[in-house]
Amino acid sequence: MTETKTQSSRRAFFLSGGAALGAGVATTVGAAALTSHDATPMEEQLKQLRQQLEAVADREAVLQLQLSFATLLESQAYEAAAALFDERAQLRLSGVSANGKAAILKLFANQYREQKAAAIHSAFRQNTSQQSEAVTLSEDRLKAAAIFQVEAELCTPLQADCTVAQMARLQGHVADRRWERGRLKAEYVKTRGGWKIASLIYLSA
Repeated sequence: MTETKTQSSRRAFFLSGGAALGAGVATTVGAAALTSHDATPMEEQLKQLRQQLEAVADREAVLQLQLSFATLLESQAYEAAAALFDERAQLRLSGVSANGKAAILKLFANQYREQKAAAIHSAFRQNTSQQSEAVTLSEDRLKAAAIFQVEAELCTPLQADCTVAQMARLQGHVADRRWERGRLKAEYVKTRGGWKIASLIYLSA
């Protein structure tokens, strides 16, 4: 699969919910126009519409955040990927875990970049069972949750400590590379700086 097609399919996966949400808002707008004679004051209708549009924007921002994480992880931009997490976030991937943004950065810098983890997630792809509307917002729109059905690429680093193996690891060589089906359970929190990942847990199928 070419890089252009890979990025396109990944973007379509994480943003597929946005199209469905946008269509829903368009329907709502049309309905509001057709029922202008309703007893609900126009100000209240406008308020509800504004809230719906803001909710769509929040869901889109969350999907973009998840897309950014997947892209940065695949390109091994680990420091930038760690920056997407909240200060008190938790991360659980295959065989590794960390609590707090600083610990997540250390995990990526040591376990992933140095290929010391037993298994390294190198990419995520769309699973055909993924539902279009993946993101759920809290009533105050300060928190969000999502479950993404994915195909995860797992790499097993070379475990030998000889010089040849060490050089091979530095060049990105692995002993095994495979794909497995699983899901990402994610939680997000809205801060002054925008949306951040509060929790990201991978569960194999």
